[in-house]
Amino acid sequence: MSLNIIIMKKTLVFVVLISLLTVSFTIVKENKKDEKKFVGSWIGSEKDNQREGLTKHWVQNRYKDGTYILMFTTIENCEVDHMVERGKWSIKDGLFYEYHNDGKTDIYNYEIIDDNHIKFKAKQMGIEQNNEQYEFIDTKLEYENE
Repeated sequence: MSLNIIIMKKTLVFVVLISLLTVSFTIVKENKKDEKKFVGSWIGSEKDNQREGLTKHWVQNRYKDGTYILMFTTIENCEVDHMVERGKWSIKDGLFYEYHNDGKTDIYNYEIIDDNHIKFKAKQMGIEQNNEQYEFIDTKLEYENE
C-alpha cells in the first residue's frame, strides 16, 4: 500500500471522527439548552384525555439536579384522590424522559411553545392507559421574586 493511500485513509478517519464529535457535542448542547427550560414549577390539567371519566390536575417541580416532585389531584366517579410522586427526569435525543421510583419510565415528544408552555405527547408510557394519543400542556408558574 502506498504512503498516499495510508495518509488518505487516516485523514478520512480523522475527518469522520471530528464530524461525529461535532454532531455529538451539538446534540448534547441542545439537550442542555432545552433542559434549562424545563426547570421550575409547572401546572397542568386534563379531562378524559388519558382515560374516559378521569380529570387530573397537577403541579410539578422540576429541579436542576434532574429530580422532580409531582402532586396530582384526580377526580373519577365523584371520588377525589391526591397523590405525590417523586422521580427523575432528563432530555435525551430530543425526547423527555420521566423516570418513576417504581421503575417505570414515561417518554414524551415535546414542543417548547414559548418560555411558559411546553406541549407533551406520549411516545411510551410506563402506565396502562386507554389513549395512545395522550398529550397535555404544562404551564410554568411565575413567582414575583423570580
